[in-house]
Amino acid sequence: MAELNKRVRAATDAVPGIELRPQGARFWAHSTLAYVRDGDFDDRPLNRGLRRLRPQRVEVTVDRVHLVCQRRDPKAGYYTWEIVEEFPLRAVAHPASTPRCTGSATPSSGASTG
Repeated sequence: MAELNKRVRAATDAVPGIELRPQGARFWAHSTLAYVRDGDFDDRPLNRGLRRLRPQRVEVTVDRVHLVCQRRDPKAGYYTWEIVEEFPLRAVAHPASTPRCTGSATPSSGASTG
């Protein structure tokens, strides 16, 4: 994921008129488990519990990258996004026994705590 991030940033940075935020010292891939609408929710116990989990690592196949226009509506309490462009990536053959994860981009609901 770090290499994919590096390549996407380099390609994006080459487009006139696009200014990227400074990259952190280390790329940290993440996914969102949930959003919380209540600003008074203490997420520390949940975060501590999730950090104790150590699931088995799996190989993930990324077959495309989406450029999205994302919006947050704080009053309604959700995020929406539209796919602006899809960039297919070169297919790589995998053995049948390799776990793979694929999915599609769909709107998300809920509001972020931060």
